[in-house]
Amino acid sequence: MANALQHVAWEPALIEPRPHPSLESYARRRFGMPFPSIRYFTSVPWLARAMIDLHPEYGLLMHLEQRVADLLTLIVSQENSCRFCYAAVRALLRIQGVSEARIQRMEQDLTRADLSPQTVAAIAFGRSQSRSGPPAAREAREALGRAGVGANEMKEIAYAVAMTDFTNRVYTILAVPPYQIEGMPDQLFMRLLRPLINHLVLSHHSRGRATPLERAPSYPYAHVVKLYAGSPIAPALGRTLEEMWASAHLTRRCKLLILAVVARGLACEVCALEVGKALHEEGLKEATLTEILTHLDAPELDPIERLLVPFARETIWYQPAPLQRRARALRERLSGAQLVEAIGVVSLANGFCRLGASVTEHA
Repeated sequence: MANALQHVAWEPALIEPRPHPSLESYARRRFGMPFPSIRYFTSVPWLARAMIDLHPEYGLLMHLEQRVADLLTLIVSQENSCRFCYAAVRALLRIQGVSEARIQRMEQDLTRADLSPQTVAAIAFGRSQSRSGPPAAREAREALGRAGVGANEMKEIAYAVAMTDFTNRVYTILAVPPYQIEGMPDQLFMRLLRPLINHLVLSHHSRGRATPLERAPSYPYAHVVKLYAGSPIAPALGRTLEEMWASAHLTRRCKLLILAVVARGLACEVCALEVGKALHEEGLKEATLTEILTHLDAPELDPIERLLVPFARETIWYQPAPLQRRARALRERLSGAQLVEAIGVVSLANGFCRLGASVTEHA
């Protein structure tokens, strides 16, 4: 049965998948089954691990029900036209026994989906943040509060939405093929094995427990990590950021410029100030940064920065196929690892900006 995104144009994959036994084994242990898409990210290990470790169902949620997080992933992936993520979570819901008819009602008309007011508000929040980003964060939070969603659950809703925005962009920009997974739920073997696969999947899910940060974060976006202090989300985000900043495929300044462009494009003032301070510490003058953010170019940019600064802007609001073609053009100028790292950084920037605005009270 066709799903709502199968009409979305999707380019061939930008890179060839590369086997990596240790990362594939790690993913299999976490997920309970093979995770073949990990091979598209193995040239940049921090991104491959992030695509595993930031999944909320593996010990990160203490307050939000996992079924609600799954619904958020479905709806946000639909908003972002990510065929891969949308098909994957759709297949997961089908495996868990949610009927095709009910999934369609949730996609098309929430008033007919037999959902609680809190779940309906959570899905509305996800749509708002994917469509409008930080400028709509305050109003979206207030709507959750009026529906009776508590502060801790609200933060986990924001996390689930932001990490879906992150993974949607990674899979979409790389054009990871969705075709096999789109047809999987209706295949005979899947219908026959659905109870067994569901048991296997659920046996690897776990609820989170209070977890302290190993050390106080000091890198850009540390403020977002600190807002989750005490939650297992904080160390998961912290490890991802530490590994991202330590990776050497792109320079620290190039990564900061990517984050600055996304923060400016999403009108996230908190993120823009934090990243701007870090760029100043890198020796970039304020006037130069203003020129870069205004014109997406400046004489001071090096050749790789000159490619990636305008690309970062295009990832904020996009259509999949044109963005994939734009990334393919970069593939001719960058190494495979540089391209994958750039996609990881810009995708994290989009997720973190939305997350920071969603959980910061004065946003």
